Amino acid sequence: MVREDTTAKIFLAAVIVLGMTICSLTGHSESFDKPVRETVISLGRSRYLMANNPSRIQLSCFYYQKFMVKQLNNPGLKGVRWVTVTPVINNDAPPCRLAHASTERFMATAWWGFEGIKRSLLFLHAADGDGNGGMPFRILDLETGKKLFEDSTEWKSDLAFLHNRDGTISLKYSRVVGGACSIPKDGASCWGKYKRLYGLALATAPKCTGYRNEGDKEWVAGDPGTPPEEISTPSAIAYPVELKLFPRPSIRVIPGPVRCTPVE
Repeated sequence: MVREDTTAKIFLAAVIVLGMTICSLTGHSESFDKPVRETVISLGRSRYLMANNPSRIQLSCFYYQKFMVKQLNNPGLKGVRWVTVTPVINNDAPPCRLAHASTERFMATAWWGFEGIKRSLLFLHAADGDGNGGMPFRILDLETGKKLFEDSTEWKSDLAFLHNRDGTISLKYSRVVGGACSIPKDGASCWGKYKRLYGLALATAPKCTGYRNEGDKEWVAGDPGTPPEEISTPSAIAYPVELKLFPRPSIRVIPGPVRCTPVE
């Protein structure tokens, strides 16, 4: 996957509160806002697929009260072709068709697919994971199309929205970062680097899994003898965070286990 140079800047722009603090959540979680209705139109076979592949090009329209999200997915090409947003004017919902209206705004092209809506925010997911074993996602402002935040979460890890006692909404997920050094190889010095970089001052050093020796057996921390060469592979870690969404995205570490695996 091609990584954008702006990703690192977005990470640094997020406000990381050092230390493990108890987040002020009510315990009530929810998912994305539900559309009023959905429409899916088949546009026929993709010329990029084998003749026996039944998959079809699909135009999907998600209708909300004030706007419609539309995306085109060609299964013969990696990644959604585009995602757009069209406002609903005078309660007149725009038609679900391939042609673009003059009021339609492009939110993503070629790689990012529609994930969901939360209030005034649009969420996108990447077509593929990153080298750290995570799945990148983006948050955009619905009105302007401006990218507000980008990060990476664990594969098959849900994005859970939570209501705070102050009336704001937060997003809880397992954040994935890595590549700085190898925790199995460098031990405490490497783990110390991760703690400083990501505000994990009170976290316990993780037990790394997925590293294998020459006999294709998984290496376990504390095994006697010389560590296998494979443990020099940089480590990726996953740890729980809370992302406060309004008035602007800000992220902090929350209590929970840290996982460690080799970078792919």
